[in-house]
Amino acid sequence: MNTAHVWRLDTGTTTLLLLAQGEHDIPAIAWFGRALPDGVNDAALAQITDLPLPQAKLDAAVPLSLFPQASSGIDCRPALRGHRNGAAFAHCLQRQSVSTDEFSINIDLHDEAAGIAVSVQLELHHESDVLSINTQLRNTGDSPFHVDHLASATLPLPHNHRECQTLYGRWGLEFQTQRNAIGPVALQLENHRGRTSHESYPGCVTGEHGFSEQNGDVLLTQLAWSGSHRTLIEQLSDGRCYLQCGIALDTAELTLDAGQAVTTPAVYLVRSSGMNAASQAMHRYARQQLLPEWTRSPRPVHANSWEALYFDHDINKLYALIDAAKNIGAERFILDDGWFQARRSDNAGLGDWTVDKTVYPDGLGPLVSYVRNAGMQFGLWFEPEMVNPDSDLYRAHPEWALHLTPYQTPLARNQLVLNLALPEVFDYLFEHISALVEEHDIDYIKWDYNRDVVMGGDGRCSQMLKQTPACYQLMDKLNETFPQLEIESCASGGARADWGVLQHTGRVWTSDSIDAIDRVQIQRGYSLFTPPEIMGAHIGHAKAHLTGREINIHTRAIVALQGQFGYEVDARHLDREETDTLNYYVSLYKKHREWISESTSWRLDSPVPNLVCSGLVSEDKQNSLWFVVAESSLKNTTSGILCPCGLNENMQYTVTPASLNLAELEHFAKHTPGWLRQTVTLSGSLLMTVGLTLPVLPAQSSLLLEITAI
Repeated sequence: MNTAHVWRLDTGTTTLLLLAQGEHDIPAIAWFGRALPDGVNDAALAQITDLPLPQAKLDAAVPLSLFPQASSGIDCRPALRGHRNGAAFAHCLQRQSVSTDEFSINIDLHDEAAGIAVSVQLELHHESDVLSINTQLRNTGDSPFHVDHLASATLPLPHNHRECQTLYGRWGLEFQTQRNAIGPVALQLENHRGRTSHESYPGCVTGEHGFSEQNGDVLLTQLAWSGSHRTLIEQLSDGRCYLQCGIALDTAELTLDAGQAVTTPAVYLVRSSGMNAASQAMHRYARQQLLPEWTRSPRPVHANSWEALYFDHDINKLYALIDAAKNIGAERFILDDGWFQARRSDNAGLGDWTVDKTVYPDGLGPLVSYVRNAGMQFGLWFEPEMVNPDSDLYRAHPEWALHLTPYQTPLARNQLVLNLALPEVFDYLFEHISALVEEHDIDYIKWDYNRDVVMGGDGRCSQMLKQTPACYQLMDKLNETFPQLEIESCASGGARADWGVLQHTGRVWTSDSIDAIDRVQIQRGYSLFTPPEIMGAHIGHAKAHLTGREINIHTRAIVALQGQFGYEVDARHLDREETDTLNYYVSLYKKHREWISESTSWRLDSPVPNLVCSGLVSEDKQNSLWFVVAESSLKNTTSGILCPCGLNENMQYTVTPASLNLAELEHFAKHTPGWLRQTVTLSGSLLMTVGLTLPVLPAQSSLLLEITAI
């Protein structure tokens, strides 16, 4: 007779229960969610979760375990596909041991006949309620074991989860959301591009029908990996649903020699009521466990040279731009693409990380000194993993680029990808980057990655799996050598914005589009997983460079205030009114940024279509900022009611319109609500229930509110 075994982790608000029916069965997740009472009866839990056995199936029911196997007969995707030159293609792993402590459970599995061992580690993080899972596979045999697929985690979905929200996009329009029903046709999110990608983010939300920001049972899941990845969400024929995610492997890419092991990147998940609560838990975890310590300090205001000057690095224009940036409150100046050898366009120079003496005859020293004398930090753009065919590096070492003989690799942005896993490439890049960081005491690197990988090999075999860990290692070596150096992850915008890279960086350039209207949804989707203080959010030109849309200065500023504030605008050409307006908004950012780094983010369910509302509330609930943006013309004549969240019901709050556009908004209505004209004081309870009646908001307009405890 089988004896049930139960293992349990608790945080006080969340419980994880694992259940195995037999002595050697692989455990399955019986429950992950809100805290359960003590004293779960193992036998009773086994009985109430005992599976029925329909006709026309195997003669024994198969639980959906943490590591499903093809040999069990279950019709889901197995967690492992591998072989020894075609033999030993099926595996029958059995539980050897389970070790637990207050925070974690480690499950050891072994198949002696196949010569493989697996460890599945689960850790429930007490301060955030986030569960992390990863898997290690070891070859215990005496011959190579070829791995075709290895999942980081396989998760049974709660029985009421029937919808899934995923993130998709393109260059300049990342982090868009898509809602799909979970049904008998599998939903697969897959990317073989060698980076997180614009198109398919390795994370999703599943939930009960109609789940929203504030309501509905949801599970938020993401894979911490910056390379090719695959996520599958599927309903089996018996109605059970599951989610499986992990690295997407190229053919013959992963082979384990005898005694060798591989550990997958972690999957992070949290269950809550509403997407907001799930995101807030993820943000807590990121701040406490993931991000560099320097992200907890007030984030400086950036001024980037790119959209102001592009490749025109005339020194006098740069000096004027630095002066103008200082005049609108910038605290860090970033010299973007175009400073290095032969880089007068994107056709040449990548890989030659030496200063172009035709543009900077005395090197970068005079420019860096000018920035420092203006009271700003200095940042520099690099794209370390790339090379132009028109470069000294490529002419000397064409074999350093990823390629597959005898085919010609297609170019993207006139560049190829370096094989970072080659020690000589790694050393070359570290030597050249660190020399510049040390010479100029560089504060910040904007680390770009501007193309997808195609035919990512060493001439013969795929090298894709090795590139992401090598990138992490290079970042880590720079971080260890220069502890004060800050690194931003940029990949044509937000194409490398996952939790894998964020263990090595502390800022993300969310999108190359600074069109404030597009940015509303870009930043909203991004906030599902990542806190606001590391989201690069800049004010661009009145006419957005990527879209050509003209947007007023208030909306551009209000949208940028939702993240780490900065400028792409060419400040040399601002008039006095624009300068004063930007100085007002940058002063607001500086006033609030200390508490924003520990704030709670709220995405509100919209009161009317095309109106997007969100807020940031300080940890002590004393301060908050609320953002309202009309993306386009509203279908209603009025804008509805804003009901803030996360305030203290018993505190009294002053509501203050904080944007400078109230006079402009008055033009669009015969009357505006009285609270916009006269300061009001209300209880947190009244604000969160009755709310604030919004003024008429025309297309592309916005409103910013400060709600402060008295």
